[in-house]
Amino acid sequence: MPETQKDRWSINTQIHYPLIGEVQVYPNGEKIVYTVREPLLGEEKSAFIYHLHLADVETEEKRQLTFGEGSETSPRWSPCGQYVAFVSTRKEKSNLYAMRTDGGEAWTLTENEKYGITSIEWAPHGGSIAFLMPELPTEEKKKRTKAKDDAYLWHEDFDYQHIYTVPFSVGPSKLPEIKQITKGKFQVIAINWLPDGEFIALQHQPSPLADVWPESRLALVPSEPKEPVEEAGLKDCGLVANWAGVVKASPDGKWIACSAGDLPVKWAFSNRIVLYSTEGKKPKPLARTPDSQSYLIGWSPDGKNVYVYESESVTTQVWELPVKGGEGSKITSAELRRKAFDVGASGLIAYAAEDFGSMNSVHILHPGDGSEKEVAQPDIPEAWPTAEVPRAEVINWKSKDGIDIEGVVYYPLGYKEGERYPLIVEVHGGPTGVYERTFVADPMRYGNTAVLAQEGFAMLRANPRGSSGYGKEFRFANYYDWGGGDYEDIMSGVDHLIEQGIVDPDRMGIIGWSYGGYMTSWTITQTDRFKAACVGAGVTNLMSFNGTSDIPTFIPDYFHGEYWDDLEPYRAHSAIFNVKDVKTPTLIQHGEKDDRVPVSQGQELYNALKRQGVPTRMVIYPRQPHLFSEPRLMIDVKKRSTEWFLRWILGKETQ
Repeated sequence: MPETQKDRWSINTQIHYPLIGEVQVYPNGEKIVYTVREPLLGEEKSAFIYHLHLADVETEEKRQLTFGEGSETSPRWSPCGQYVAFVSTRKEKSNLYAMRTDGGEAWTLTENEKYGITSIEWAPHGGSIAFLMPELPTEEKKKRTKAKDDAYLWHEDFDYQHIYTVPFSVGPSKLPEIKQITKGKFQVIAINWLPDGEFIALQHQPSPLADVWPESRLALVPSEPKEPVEEAGLKDCGLVANWAGVVKASPDGKWIACSAGDLPVKWAFSNRIVLYSTEGKKPKPLARTPDSQSYLIGWSPDGKNVYVYESESVTTQVWELPVKGGEGSKITSAELRRKAFDVGASGLIAYAAEDFGSMNSVHILHPGDGSEKEVAQPDIPEAWPTAEVPRAEVINWKSKDGIDIEGVVYYPLGYKEGERYPLIVEVHGGPTGVYERTFVADPMRYGNTAVLAQEGFAMLRANPRGSSGYGKEFRFANYYDWGGGDYEDIMSGVDHLIEQGIVDPDRMGIIGWSYGGYMTSWTITQTDRFKAACVGAGVTNLMSFNGTSDIPTFIPDYFHGEYWDDLEPYRAHSAIFNVKDVKTPTLIQHGEKDDRVPVSQGQELYNALKRQGVPTRMVIYPRQPHLFSEPRLMIDVKKRSTEWFLRWILGKETQ
């Protein structure tokens, strides 16, 4: 496959997709600042970086604000709108910078060499900026580290993330002094100033561990305490039990909106938005949304409504929840995938939106009349292909037990009705993920739809039971049943495409990452219908996963107990305990530094298949966590999986 031909899809060129990361609305709604990703590739460089871009809402004019090899993220407008603060890695560690939006060089406000800064928020008066950062090491800890006397207690000794503030000044000749606001053995994960600037709302949890989110709480802390405040000194507002990490104070400062997880807490998660009083009143739950999994955007300027978004089928929709009570109203209708939301002081909502045939671009929404408008599309990279985008179509079918299932079918380029084509089935992660109307050539998915379509493959992406976007009951329907109903949902979709005359049943493959990797490894133990499989970071042994993952409460939640109390479900639903007589050639791909699904999960499957003589290979990617961050290794993942299918399904040998 020539990688230099612009009229063909290639993995090397797709990595240049201009992904929008964050969107922020100018206070009066006239402008939007947003970030766009690009790969930084050199002899010794392979990384993604983001740069800031500015768009005018009225004229749709746009320009790039930052350049160079540093990555700029988390842009935030000053209250007056003259400046943008942001986090940059231009000096390796993430530090706080600011710049004028009418031009000129950025200047630094912090020079921390130890830890990175996140979650920056301007004070309402504009005189200071709050941010989150792990506590700096004590002199004793520095000394022990230097002497290599630095043993630590696993899951006990942490560098807790806390709130700091720094005075804002324009182009300071001397760095301003940062001030620590909170300290102690708790982890702050989100902040938002109250309008009077005297308090900061925060969401915190007991530690940085991934599975302690059910214990997260909402609280208030003075913005200018005499000494850093420990957990006991916070003004507690209540348990919120969510992982979203978004808190928003009302325009009058009397309420704080926050996602609150339903109790008892479940990993499949359901929630509603709850308003917590800053004056000691009882919390006020707002209306539920159809999927019972809404994510907070912010408040209307008059304080009468709260805006949220959530998945709806294969789209993302925005809802308006009245503060006085009553049902919410959906205020978007277009079938788009929306992300990276922000609402400005003017009430304008901005976000990135995309569709199967349209790259992501910046959109605005006027909540009053529900009108939407595209205001800026990132420039098309010079390397981007001019090839035709494969056609995608939303389809529905009945599963084995009669339940309605939805998914997306992608047709091969040059598709002719009446001909049968090879099929790749891709299974999403989660299991509460969902396939939405994402741009077909977006390189972020494991299966490379555009390249596979170019090679003559159709693709099916199903949303089986357990997926988001179809209501709480559907999302919880695979509890105690991984590899049961969800497997039948997917296989019924395959049979549907065969019955439609689209798919050749003798030329099929399956691929998936994370929970999708679980389903892929499980599927090859249940059927030999697939001629090839690619398992990405897959859970293969529920019992050993339980003891090695950074979320040890995850499987016990889905299977109603620990394996030492009830071993049978762990055995019955693990690929590794059902792996005998598997025949499917299987490629296993895994990040070396994956704490979510440790690399040992892939190694267990590899050894089991190898010892039975099944054609299998395992690729381990250095430095990579559960979700990869390096362009060249992302290219390698897709290249190897594509070549695996070409070899074992189409019989094409590749180099």
